[in-house]
Amino acid sequence: MKKTVLSRVLLLSLFMLMSAVGYSQIVAWQFALPEPSTGKDRSANATINNENLEQSVLTRGPSAVAKQGNARGFSGNFPIDATKEDAKKSGAYYQFTIQAKKGNKVSLSSLDAVLRRQAESAHIYRWMYSLDGKNFKEVGNEDVVINDLNNNGIKQKSISLTEYKDLQNVPSSKTITFRIYAWGGISEKTGAIAFGFGKSNAKGSPVLAIKGSIETDKK
Repeated sequence: MKKTVLSRVLLLSLFMLMSAVGYSQIVAWQFALPEPSTGKDRSANATINNENLEQSVLTRGPSAVAKQGNARGFSGNFPIDATKEDAKKSGAYYQFTIQAKKGNKVSLSSLDAVLRRQAESAHIYRWMYSLDGKNFKEVGNEDVVINDLNNNGIKQKSISLTEYKDLQNVPSSKTITFRIYAWGGISEKTGAIAFGFGKSNAKGSPVLAIKGSIETDKK
């Protein structure tokens, strides 16, 4: 019995090790270097962008208003959306895309983010993705609530993407679009309604990053 259990543990460990091999940071954003951002930019190019990927750009939905901002981050004032469906209707999201360059295919393994909310801002969120830019699938099992008001933002639990089969071996003919919708704000009148990414530290720590692998597409 003990040998059987030990064998299973070793096999599981080997599988996990093999699964991790080949994955690295392929797209990421930091907002401290070379100059600290104000958080009000309309868009932001990824500061780490694998050479075999098209340039990835972080953009805003129509309701993520670049008004208040935050140093070394990327944020916006979100509307008072009570539900996820309300956030979808108003366009309360941030978005970025990942696309392999011609002759390559990309597989995604994880998504990591540092998110910052203020006292009366949107604070419930859900990541979603699409392969056609129109139909979005939810990532994870449930919506996430941010209660912490740390001014530097809070690192969120890493999201595994390896189990999403349609995010593996994606050819250059397809573009992966990620969105993070946020809702639950209680005011549009105070100065404490910003939600977004950040803050990067002075050394340029990433506040949004995707890990994965890129291979030559032999088809």
